Amino acid sequence: MQELKTYYYNDGNAVRKETEYQLRPARSLPNREQREREKREEAIRRQKITDRKRARALRKNRLLTAYMIMAVVLTCLMLVSYVALQTNVTTRMSRIADMENELSTINADNNAAESRIATNTNLSDIKDKAINELGMVYATSNQIVYYSIDGSDYMSQYKDIP
Repeated sequence: MQELKTYYYNDGNAVRKETEYQLRPARSLPNREQREREKREEAIRRQKITDRKRARALRKNRLLTAYMIMAVVLTCLMLVSYVALQTNVTTRMSRIADMENELSTINADNNAAESRIATNTNLSDIKDKAINELGMVYATSNQIVYYSIDGSDYMSQYKDIP
């Protein structure tokens, strides 16, 4: 049975307040076997909690590792495709430069040939040769034929016009 004792103390200006204290019976101390069993149970409980935490962390680590591997693979694929595109662009630019050089060379040869032809030919000499040696004459008005073409249509000429 518990005993109740009442104690008084002063708080402030001589005012009494009652406080009740309960006296508890003395608790018997556990024996050695009980303490060891409690320690083992506590250790097992802690071990289970630790194992659960470890398993949860391992699952999270596996998921995080999978995400990281996917990110690295995607990054590598993007880098490889970027390098391939850069190589393709560089190759095409080199080919275009080679073709431009070839075009400029051909244009220079063509201009030189035109200059050579222009300096070697004289139109008055050609006219004299055509009239005097070959017997050519200017066309008369009855030899000239006029024809009209619609603006919306086109025509391909397969034979000489009479």
